[in-house]
Amino acid sequence: MYEKEEEQLKNLYDNIQVPLDSLDEAIFAGFQKAKSEQKRKPRRKRWAFTLATAAIILLGFFTSIRLSPAFANYITVIPGMEKLVDLIRDDKGKLLAVENDYYEKIDVSQEKSGIKLTIDGAIADENGLVLFYTIESKEKQKELRNVNVRLESLDGKKLDIGTISMGSSLYNGETSQSDMFEFYFQSPLAAKKFELSVSVEGTNLKEEFTLKFDLTKEIQKKKSYTLNKTVTIEGQKIKFLKADIYPLRAAIHVKMDPHNSKRILSFEDLRLVDENGETWNKISNGVVSSNISPDEFILYLQSNYFREPKKLYLVLNKLQAIDKDEVNVVVDPKKLQILKQPKGDHLSDLRVADNYLIFNFHTEKEFRYFLFSEIKDGNGERIESGSSYKSGGNEQLNAEIGVYIPDLEKQTGPISLGLTAYPSWIKGNEKIKIK
Repeated sequence: MYEKEEEQLKNLYDNIQVPLDSLDEAIFAGFQKAKSEQKRKPRRKRWAFTLATAAIILLGFFTSIRLSPAFANYITVIPGMEKLVDLIRDDKGKLLAVENDYYEKIDVSQEKSGIKLTIDGAIADENGLVLFYTIESKEKQKELRNVNVRLESLDGKKLDIGTISMGSSLYNGETSQSDMFEFYFQSPLAAKKFELSVSVEGTNLKEEFTLKFDLTKEIQKKKSYTLNKTVTIEGQKIKFLKADIYPLRAAIHVKMDPHNSKRILSFEDLRLVDENGETWNKISNGVVSSNISPDEFILYLQSNYFREPKKLYLVLNKLQAIDKDEVNVVVDPKKLQILKQPKGDHLSDLRVADNYLIFNFHTEKEFRYFLFSEIKDGNGERIESGSSYKSGGNEQLNAEIGVYIPDLEKQTGPISLGLTAYPSWIKGNEKIKIK
């Protein structure tokens, strides 16, 4: 990094006073706006693709956190770092990695047809690789999107990729955009030499960029903690097996008792908290969990890897949960009927348009999660849906949800939509010691 600026930065950061009251406010600041998709409207969305057998739950929401404004404002004046900070200012783990000189500058570019793609830098650990990039165009682009991203090893080391987040490109007359490609692995990353291939498409434009780069920094080892702690919340038993803390994120392995009466959909406010009350919340805007089975998964939190607290806890108060016999919404698209849904009847007015199943969704309080994941036809066969959206005004209390079903009229009914979120909660007050 820049040695002089880094020294000034650390001196400044060490002298920043952050009141604990402010940290407490940050803990409970709540969930901010989700990135709702608008039907047939160009949008910027970060896609994650599952290459493993585990089901990946994607929840597009932002968690409000409060870091040091002085740190963020100061680092933006360091040449080339302002774009980086804009991208990660809502992720304390990534910011700590940059602060501790764990970010690696790459600056490799390729230009084709007036489009230039640059890998600006990277943060890598055993579990993941984040590539910061900039895409630039000599002409304004109505829409230029990433349609495929591939990462290959050039030194013979296998890349066991589990998920890929494709980042965003150019829209609505933009000529420059910075974002991240995120790769997470199912076995420890050992490779140091890579080739990144990115296919982009736009109006009368289709190009593939191929960029080779090396990582030179030593990859830091994870910190592992065995927990084996069972908690009971409103009769539901949850066992926390272990915590693996990497520079990019913390992975918490949990398993539900198979005899539980409810299916846990989301650990809504799970967080790491140290002895001073500093908090690391859920991953903001990305993959927040990986399913091993319906009753076992990995939860991802922001990382405190570069902090060494004397004490560290997992704290949990609120979980989304529904009865196990209510995990699917079942509809008859021909009769326009909702045959089954969980208690509360939040979904109504089923209709069909352009191969979309469309619902009205009403809640008494703000609820910015998208509801559905796996879709099956009347024979239990999986249906691949290429698009979905959630939109609505009035603070999302009255929203419209649409799910695209290919050749909807030809599908065997009824259609079953698996729930990954629903406005139904159980509450407790749990504090699990990690160290």
